[in-house]
Amino acid sequence: MSNARITPTQIAVDHAAQDLQIVWADAHSSVYSYEGLRRACPCVECRGGHGKMADPVDPTVWDLPSLQTYELKEVRPAGNYAVQFVWGDGHVHGVWSWTYLRSLRDDTEAKP
Repeated sequence: MSNARITPTQIAVDHAAQDLQIVWADAHSSVYSYEGLRRACPCVECRGGHGKMADPVDPTVWDLPSLQTYELKEVRPAGNYAVQFVWGDGHVHGVWSWTYLRSLRDDTEAKP
């Protein structure tokens, strides 16, 4: 991926809609439901162990009905390559690289 594809220019959190939007430097816009983000969490705890860390995320996580309401308290930078989400239930373990986030919603959404 080129740098523009994995360089965010804007991150917007919509607590009422329970989603997060990232606009990338190549003008692509990705929307992530809180539910989908939790289901796609890259941390070892959520993935079910180190042996499953490289397994791809099921793309249907974005289409599944929401099972609960989540509170996204904070989006923290993790160097220049990633972010961490601080959830209301205390979960903060995943480090979400820009490459990983872009790959999760790259093929299913059209450019604005």
